[in-house]
Amino acid sequence: MKYYQEVSMTEGPDFERIFAALPGAYAVFDLHWNYVAATDMLLKTVNRSREEVIGKNQFEAFPDNPDDPDAKGNATMLAGFQRVLDERVGHSLPPTRYDVADENGVFQERWWRPVNEPVFGSDGEIRYIIHGIVDATAEVKGS
Repeated sequence: MKYYQEVSMTEGPDFERIFAALPGAYAVFDLHWNYVAATDMLLKTVNRSREEVIGKNQFEAFPDNPDDPDAKGNATMLAGFQRVLDERVGHSLPPTRYDVADENGVFQERWWRPVNEPVFGSDGEIRYIIHGIVDATAEVKGS
């Protein structure tokens, strides 16, 4: 009995569907911080549709909470992206607050464990950044 399906060499694997189905909350950004891809888990975690994020800039799709004068989610994320570009290696961040608006536009306090990883082109230059998140809200808030 076969436990796998052979893939046609002319078709190749469908990496877009494979990426979308990964069991984790991941996005891929271009170097202008626009969403190129997002896993189903990421979209579920942030309560957004693929149409609401793909092609959109991270900082427009997920603005800082306007009701929190100390909001630093965008600044922290931008610094993380810049670190990947400067150091040319991936990294993990400690739990980071980045509030997300719910379906009614009301911002909810959210904490994340972000990771960032560069994707290099054949020329050795960074082409994309993979960004992963784990929801750490319950852990941080102690609930």
